[in-house]
Amino acid sequence: MRKRLTYANVAATMALVFSMSGGALAAKHYLLSSTKQISPKVLKSLAATNTALFNKLATTASVAKANVATSATSAATAGSATNAANATNATNATNATNATNAANATTAATANALNNVKVVRGPNEENEPENQNSQEVVCPSGMHAISGGVEDGGGTEQSINEAFITNNGSGTDNAVKGYVNNTGKTADSFSVWAVCADASVSGYG
Repeated sequence: MRKRLTYANVAATMALVFSMSGGALAAKHYLLSSTKQISPKVLKSLAATNTALFNKLATTASVAKANVATSATSAATAGSATNAANATNATNATNATNATNAANATTAATANALNNVKVVRGPNEENEPENQNSQEVVCPSGMHAISGGVEDGGGTEQSINEAFITNNGSGTDNAVKGYVNNTGKTADSFSVWAVCADASVSGYG
């Protein structure tokens, strides 16, 4: 009789093997689909093992070093921020000092320019009733008139017709001249003032 491999032969052979191995072969290939298929004692043992492993990993140095590194980075950043703030303040302080020095230098220059300012007052000038009179005050040699005015002798009938800076023939604006009109019936007086300084005169054009 010829031997043939059929489904029935294979099934019978596998049944014989399983029966002889006591299910050991089947246990090696058993598929778990739920924890209910595992003994409670085994689950408890696995849970205890996993907990111990987790605690061991949680206390490793790598996590602590990561926290320290973060703190170190924060500290470095804070230090840099502080230094940056100090640098800004130092710059502002320098600028403030320079500005103060510049202001002081300007003030000193202005003060020096006014050191030699002189006020020159002319004599009392008689002004007859119903009359107009004038007076001219000249600054000291080498000085220029920068301002001026007229002082009334006390009467209420006088009026200043004109007061201006003029040239007294030296080629510079070195004098102040005033015209005063007396409309009253009695004589009165006035005087002209000039403010003189060591200043240069520049013109337009």
